[in-house]
Amino acid sequence: MGGGAAFVLLFALTYYFLMPVAEVVTVRRGTAISAVYGTVRIEPAFVVRVRAQNDGFIRLAEPFSAGRGAIGKSVEKGQLLATIADEETSRELKQARADLQAAIDRAALPLPSSELLKAAEDNLQRLEKVVGSGNVPAVEYQKAKSEANRLRGAVEAERIERDRNLNSLGETMKKLEAQMKNSEVRAPIDGVLTNVQTIDGELVSDGNELFTVSSHKNYVRGEVNEEDVGEVKPGMKAKLQLYAYRMKTFTARVSSVQPAADPTTQRYTVVLEMENPPDNLMVGMTG
Repeated sequence: MGGGAAFVLLFALTYYFLMPVAEVVTVRRGTAISAVYGTVRIEPAFVVRVRAQNDGFIRLAEPFSAGRGAIGKSVEKGQLLATIADEETSRELKQARADLQAAIDRAALPLPSSELLKAAEDNLQRLEKVVGSGNVPAVEYQKAKSEANRLRGAVEAERIERDRNLNSLGETMKKLEAQMKNSEVRAPIDGVLTNVQTIDGELVSDGNELFTVSSHKNYVRGEVNEEDVGEVKPGMKAKLQLYAYRMKTFTARVSSVQPAADPTTQRYTVVLEMENPPDNLMVGMTG
């Protein structure tokens, strides 16, 4: 009997000390917060796809000779990415430059009829001085005058032909240089090489997509469900958590809400501008 009483007492004490304790707190008025949850992805602000402008065998520039291994490298606007070999145009351009230089050298020489014209004009001046004395027949003077006029016309025709030939050769060279320039594939913007769709030595055709260059500037693309998009307005603040920065929370502001849903997922795209993004924020990061 005494042992049973002791057991009951022990059980009662244990229950007393282990039972839940109610805590009384003061209820205060506050503002209820409504949150909209979604997914985010870091996207480049601009993406430019670089295409071939002629046919030929491609030669990747030295910094990008690794092909897809060069993805992620920074590029500057106008930097040479590759050349597309056009051997026929190259030969024609070399010949055109040689022809133009030869024509320039010839143009520095006197015109073929210029020496004859000088002699004819000297003879005409001599006859003009003596024709009045009657020592030279008038017919001889007129003949000399006609010859001088004929040679003046010949010199002018030669000058016109020389200039026309120079202009023609110059235009041909410029046209071929433009064709050769099309064989140079250059970066259209400052940015990062995000795709390479060719290999060194490959035969490419006009219009083939070769490279993709993305801008350094990024933005945050968020996606929210259809039932939540009505709560999202431009100018609203948002909190971002990226998987690459699990221990950090970033702030952003809603820039715009795209008016049409993705036809596959039926989710709406929200564009956000990140405040104080980390230095190594990279395209493709999600959260």
